[in-house]
Amino acid sequence: MYELFGAHKQIILTSFTNVGSSQIQQIRKALRAYNSTLVISKNTLIKKVVQMRANGIDEEEFKHLEQQFGGKIPELAVLAPLLKEKVALIFSDASVHELRLKIEANKVPTEARVGVKSPIDFTCPAGPTGLDPSQINFFHALNISTKIVKGQIEITKDFKVCTKGKNVKASEAALLKKLNIKPFEYGMKIAEVYDDGQILPEAILNLDPANLLARFEQGVRNITALSLGAGYPIEATIPIIIGNAFRNIAAISLETGYKVKEVDAAASSAPAKTEAPKTEAKKEEAKPKKEEKVAPPPPPKEEE
Repeated sequence: MYELFGAHKQIILTSFTNVGSSQIQQIRKALRAYNSTLVISKNTLIKKVVQMRANGIDEEEFKHLEQQFGGKIPELAVLAPLLKEKVALIFSDASVHELRLKIEANKVPTEARVGVKSPIDFTCPAGPTGLDPSQINFFHALNISTKIVKGQIEITKDFKVCTKGKNVKASEAALLKKLNIKPFEYGMKIAEVYDDGQILPEAILNLDPANLLARFEQGVRNITALSLGAGYPIEATIPIIIGNAFRNIAAISLETGYKVKEVDAAASSAPAKTEAPKTEAKKEEAKPKKEEKVAPPPPPKEEE
């Protein structure tokens, strides 16, 4: 673990509450393709190693670690307050957005247990339950409106059973178990990311790289427009200012006839316009038409 803290600048902190050992093994296998290491240990032990890495080693029996894997990394001290409850460390230099798909994809449906905090709001849908009328007490305990249809209990309208952040009660857990509903999905989830001395919270990780780049580009365009409007030059507007100035000089040169070699060079490098050859039909139209000779009218007959 002492070696890993010095070998990677990125450390992903994940929570694995209610995650089974089989899920963890599958995530380990998926991370091997990215040259990443998943470490799960006691928080007191991890804090001890972080302290040794951040402040240096005092114990003589561990002095050889500094010679073998490097000395102090003071920036790691920011990890100590985050090591609480069930936390696992993933040492990796791969993109966290790419790893997140592998880490959080492995989820297993789980039934509601008494006393467990509900991770979501769950609503029991209206409709037939498949339970016989003798078990209607479970619904009465939760004040769920029901009716008996064709010898079975039917819920007449949707009812919210579990509330996010609140503990699951015994009656709620019993009802969901009777209905054979597994409302929760548990899996490993990224909490924070240590990146070379900085802690990136989950809110930043939720930003899509493409959307982040689009926002950055929009910000650059806004700053560029503000700079041009205010006449305050910055690195992004200097090429535009020079281009505008050159066009003004070119316009004055062409209007006054004053020769500017850069304008002449730009004009000479421009492709010359070529006229399209006239078609035979157009040539025929261009030729003057011959005047047709009209015969004079006959002389009038003399009256008798």
